[in-house]
Amino acid sequence: PGYLVNSTLHGDEESEKMNRYHIVFPFLILLLALSFVGGCTIVPIEEVQQIQASETFDPAAYVDGIWTEQVVPTILEKAQDLPPVLQAMESDLTAAGEQYATVSQSGALNFVVRGQGTVATVDTESRNGTATITVDGYSGPTTVIMQIGPLVRGDSVRDGVGFISFGDFKDQTEFGQVSKELNRRVSEQVLSGLDLATLAGKTVSFDGIFTIRTVNQTTIDLSEITITPVVLDVQD
Repeated sequence: PGYLVNSTLHGDEESEKMNRYHIVFPFLILLLALSFVGGCTIVPIEEVQQIQASETFDPAAYVDGIWTEQVVPTILEKAQDLPPVLQAMESDLTAAGEQYATVSQSGALNFVVRGQGTVATVDTESRNGTATITVDGYSGPTTVIMQIGPLVRGDSVRDGVGFISFGDFKDQTEFGQVSKELNRRVSEQVLSGLDLATLAGKTVSFDGIFTIRTVNQTTIDLSEITITPVVLDVQD
């Protein structure tokens, strides 16, 4: 009988130990998890995507490989005289787009053009400086504006050349980085030598791109266009 009593007492002790274990162990796990979370920083998914893209893709190296050999030659080859393009747009934008434009994946119309004219005004109040051009051979209602930097905006160069596709890149981040790098290249290699203080009144010749957005637009404003130059010559 003594053996049976000892066995029962031993079993009760083991059961109590197991109960304490089942209570204490989850509590310790919870404390560990809370301490781990407390030492972490929650990063938005957009930042994670940008970090991942920056680790695997070098937009400067990409543009280095295409600027001289592909971008500039493509613009020079595809450029249409600006006055007929503007006149066609004023008559029928859809027909003008079919005849002259490269349509981007967003549906925007990208017109690669060449022209010559006189710089009428220069606006350098913002970093995205612009100049208005009185274009030779054109007397229509559209105001022709040219980006003169140092900040160049938009996706006209990327989307206008016709050979840079979203499907060539991992995600929208990389695709956007290419556009920014192309704009930086325009700023550094095409616009950096401009003397903005003396630019007004001078004759310029240019090859570049402008974009007309037609998708999800309540109205399409053709009162002005903004050209991003890829080749620009200023005559003294």
